[in-house]
Amino acid sequence: MFKITKADGTTGFGAPPQGFVAPDPELISHFCRIESWTADLATGVFHLGPAAQQHHDLDGEGSFGLLNLVRCYDAEHRQHVLELFEVAAMSASSFCFSTTIVHKDGSHIPVMCVGESSRFSDNGGGAINGVFLFARFKVEHSTKTPSQ
Repeated sequence: MFKITKADGTTGFGAPPQGFVAPDPELISHFCRIESWTADLATGVFHLGPAAQQHHDLDGEGSFGLLNLVRCYDAEHRQHVLELFEVAAMSASSFCFSTTIVHKDGSHIPVMCVGESSRFSDNGGGAINGVFLFARFKVEHSTKTPSQ
C-alpha cells in the first residue's frame, strides 16, 4: 500500500468523532510498537527513535538520510517509498505506506508508516512528521504461496 494526497489544511487529525473510544495503549503494544519520527527538509536528515533505528538496522545518534532508511525495505517497494517522500518534500501532503523490513537473517518485519509534510518556506525548509508501526512478529521469507 502506497498512498499520498495533497494536504488542504481543512482536514486533519482534529477531534475524534463523537462516540470514539481510543484503543487501550497496553492492547496496542501487545501487537505493535509505535514510534514517531521527523525529517528536516532543509537538510534531508531524518530523526529516528531507538525502535526505528533498531528495526531499520541503523547505528548512530538517530539522524539519517532517506537512503539509509529505505535500504532495508523490500526491494520491490523501495522505489515507491522514495517517490512518496519525493512528492511529500515538494508540497504539503499526507501519506502512508506499508512494506516489510528485510533483516540480515532473512526474516521480515511488517512496518507501516503514516506521515505528513508541512511548514514549507521559501528557503527550501519544511518538515515531515510521522509514525512508524512495527509489528511484534517476524515473518520468515518463503517463496511458496499459501496454496502450496
